Amino acid sequence: MKTPFLIAGELPKQSIRDQVYALLRDRLHKGDISTQDRLVDHELAAQLNVSRMPVREALLQLKNEGYLEGTSRGFILPQFTPEDIAEMFEVRLLLEPAAAAIACQNSKVEGLGKMTVAVDSAEKAHLKADVLGYMSANWAFWVAWMDMVPNRRLAQVIYRLRDHAQVVRLATLQDTEFRELSLHHTKEILAAFVKRDTEAVKDRVEHNLRMSAASYYAKQEALISAEAA
Repeated sequence: MKTPFLIAGELPKQSIRDQVYALLRDRLHKGDISTQDRLVDHELAAQLNVSRMPVREALLQLKNEGYLEGTSRGFILPQFTPEDIAEMFEVRLLLEPAAAAIACQNSKVEGLGKMTVAVDSAEKAHLKADVLGYMSANWAFWVAWMDMVPNRRLAQVIYRLRDHAQVVRLATLQDTEFRELSLHHTKEILAAFVKRDTEAVKDRVEHNLRMSAASYYAKQEALISAEAA
């Protein structure tokens, strides 16, 4: 792990497992856990100044939910096949654009304000080549409009699918060109939300998902070509 999660002693004594779980989920969302990282229970427990058992329980919960995989030397991000990624995008394309249109219909000034702030933060992070900062801002933008989806069961399913696609963001947003495309499409989505144009929101969210998938496959093809050269 690149940096400690928290300063020792920062976690309160109650619900340690739940707080470690929430902390790790937050780090996953923001890209702080990479494909090279291994999460080892006793190391995390030492960093957080808590006992090993609640940390292990949190890691096992993340494993059971599909966010992590267990190995003999700790927990890692799932290793998805191209077929896995394609299936996840297929389901997201069925659900996410429609959910975004519903969010647009139910949009509030507060939510739009959060989206605007997130886009500004994403642009600043992109200009500084701050990949983790960009991923964090991108996540905040997505959460801002997802919070305006009234059907919470639908939102939970979409959250789970997006969490499982973390490997895609890690693979593509390191690249300046792909990150710039992502920022451009995010701005387009925001503009459609501000206009309360539900059809445009739906179309642009769908286009952004397709672009993300295409970027991921292009990145993988480039890596394969580089290894073969």
